[in-house]
Amino acid sequence: MDRIDTIREGLTTLFDEMLVRGKEFKRKAYAGIMEDAREKYKPTVDAIIQCYSETPPEEQKALTEELALVIPEHAYAKMQSVKRRSRDRMYVDYNMNMAVYVVPLLNESKQEGCVALTERMVELWNEKGITNMHLMHSTYDEIAGGFERKLCYITTAVCASMGKPDDCHELEIFRAFRDGYLMASAEGQRLVEEYYEIAPGIVMLIDMQRDAEEIYERIYRDYLAPCLGLIREGKKEACREHYVSMMRGLKNKYLYAQEER
Repeated sequence: MDRIDTIREGLTTLFDEMLVRGKEFKRKAYAGIMEDAREKYKPTVDAIIQCYSETPPEEQKALTEELALVIPEHAYAKMQSVKRRSRDRMYVDYNMNMAVYVVPLLNESKQEGCVALTERMVELWNEKGITNMHLMHSTYDEIAGGFERKLCYITTAVCASMGKPDDCHELEIFRAFRDGYLMASAEGQRLVEEYYEIAPGIVMLIDMQRDAEEIYERIYRDYLAPCLGLIREGKKEACREHYVSMMRGLKNKYLYAQEER
């Protein structure tokens, strides 16, 4: 088996084996999962880096095209082997796998060839229409940094989609509600912790939807605006219940594929 065939096999193995770990994409687990993956798939990444280093510059574009097709073609074939009515669940799994594991792992070295490879891989993934979602290029630093800065809140994403700043009136009210009401009880603290764990995955999956802006508008209209009204009326427990309903609904809609596996 020559080096290209070895890399091909390594890439398809990476996709298949990380696919089952989508349900584990949560704040506390992500760094550990990626640490294990770096070690396990290091031979494949190293082989890619070496392959680029030994390929003349004028031939590297062709190399990128060849390697970038491997996972999209593999995923497309797997998708076609499944009955159409079962594909919605797979769309979520496949895009999540690429966004949080495969692409960040392959480009983490920041080696020029690896970055070019993953950028082209994402383009081909979208061009082939493997899922009905839009895949974006991602890095480990961006995802891990979002967890640390806690920038992936659903309310923050909704307000950002509406052009509102991070210190807008709505976010200030919700943060005061979180810190002054929810964090005052053990049950509220558990709710906030659960939210921290699942919100980044929900936001990432919504952002992959082609109608993401409309989805955020509906979340604001159906959940956040009513919650704001309840807070202003002093009905904080009713707001908590409505917010829990939002979390459960979004989790079931956007994370159900991972939970059912």
